[in-house]
Amino acid sequence: MLPAQSAARASPNPGSAPALDTSGILASARPDIDAANAAWLPGLRKHDAQAIAAAYSDDGLFIARDGTVTRGRSAIARMYSARFPQLHDIRAGAVVQGGLTVLGPMRIAEWGNAWLEVAPETKGGVPVRSGGTYLTIWQRETDGHWRIVRNLAF
Repeated sequence: MLPAQSAARASPNPGSAPALDTSGILASARPDIDAANAAWLPGLRKHDAQAIAAAYSDDGLFIARDGTVTRGRSAIARMYSARFPQLHDIRAGAVVQGGLTVLGPMRIAEWGNAWLEVAPETKGGVPVRSGGTYLTIWQRETDGHWRIVRNLAF
């Protein structure tokens, strides 16, 4: 057998890309993803739009439930700042991650749901709970950090 034939037989799928190290990719992304999810509720409570938007790439997109698209970290921070005056006191809330999957060496999809419970609009009223599901696409940037490139709220 010629050396070239031997090498070709060693690979079960000649010409295919090497398998992704999904556990390594997830391990590298998890600190940034967990930090962003943990910063969301405190950011809302403190009306700190910059803290919330810090997880987005410079040109990341936030796609609202109604289909409105906000493009870029700065615009996303302004979007949150515009929403703060409408928020009553936040009593509780969470980002509940449903899962993560590796889409490629530089991209991860995250899904789950997020919710808020705010104080009643009137004294003696019932607290208002809102929220929904989300799908977030994370991308590793040149500085090694993972940032949101697409965030869809459903």
